Amino acid sequence: MDRFTAMKTFVRVAELGSLSAAARELGLTQPAVSQQVAALERHLKMRLLHRSTRQLALTESGETYYQRARHVLQTVEEAEEEVAGFATAIRGNLRVHAPVGFGQMHLAPVIIDFQRQHPDLTVELILDDRFADLVAEGVDVAIRFGALASSGLVARKLAMFERILVASPGYIARYGNPSTPEELSEHPHVRFIWSPQGEAVPLIGPEGAITVPVKSSFLANNAFVLNQALCAGLGIGGAQVPLIRQFLDEGSLVRVLPAYGYAPMDVHVVYASAQFLPRKVRAFVDHLAASLTEIPGLN
Repeated sequence: MDRFTAMKTFVRVAELGSLSAAARELGLTQPAVSQQVAALERHLKMRLLHRSTRQLALTESGETYYQRARHVLQTVEEAEEEVAGFATAIRGNLRVHAPVGFGQMHLAPVIIDFQRQHPDLTVELILDDRFADLVAEGVDVAIRFGALASSGLVARKLAMFERILVASPGYIARYGNPSTPEELSEHPHVRFIWSPQGEAVPLIGPEGAITVPVKSSFLANNAFVLNQALCAGLGIGGAQVPLIRQFLDEGSLVRVLPAYGYAPMDVHVVYASAQFLPRKVRAFVDHLAASLTEIPGLN
C-alpha cells in the first residue's frame, strides 16, 4: 500500500462524503478508492468510515485521522511549493465560493485578473447565495457577508458596504414617497426570501435603531432579480449599494428615506486554516483585499 496516496484518497472521500465522487475527482474507479481506504484501515487497525448503502460517515477515529491527515497533506503541499520554485509561479487548483450578485458583478473580474497573472493556476468560481461547507465541498476561499457565526474557520474582514432603501422614480410618482419609516408599512416591499427579519425592516436613523413591519409583494433569492423588480416599480426594498450604483447614477432607482439605512454589512473572506495556508490562497486573499478597495460602494 502507498500510504501517502491512500491518505490523500481518504481525505477526499471524507470531504466529499462519497466514494464515487472521490473516484471521479481522482480519476480512479470506485472499487480502487474503496480498496485504498480499506487498506488504510487495515494498516491503522481501526475503522475510519461508517458505510451504508446511502451514505458514508466518519467514525470518531476517522474524524481524528482526517484532521491530522489533512494537515499533513497541506504541509507537504507547502514544502513542494517551496522546492519547486513556486516563489515565481503559483500552480494547482483554487476553488472560490461567493454570493451570486456580488460574485457576478464584482468578484468575477477580480478572479479573472488573478488567473491571468498566474496562468498555471486553475480557478473554479462557484456562485451561490448559501453558506458552503468549506471542508466538505473542497472550497479554498469563501466570501461572506454580515456577522459570522463561530465555525472554526479563519476570517479576514476586507471591507464593508452600505445598504439603503430604494424605489423607481415611476413608483414614487404613482404611490408617493414615504416621509417616515412607519409609512413603509403602507407600501409593497421587495426583499430576499430568506431575510432573517422576515416581514420587517431593521433601520438605523437619527434616533437610533428602529424596526418597521412591512408586507412583501415580491420575493426572490437573487439580488439581480430583486433589483430588476425594484427598477420595474414593484415596490420599495433594500439594496446593496455596490450592486445598484449604476442604477442610482442613471436614475433608474432613487433613495427612499435618505436619513435611514440598514446597518453596514461586513465583507469577509474565510478559509479553513491559517497555520497551513497554501501560497495560492494567501496570494489570492491579498489580491482580493487590494482589488476590493477599487469597487465603488465598498469602504
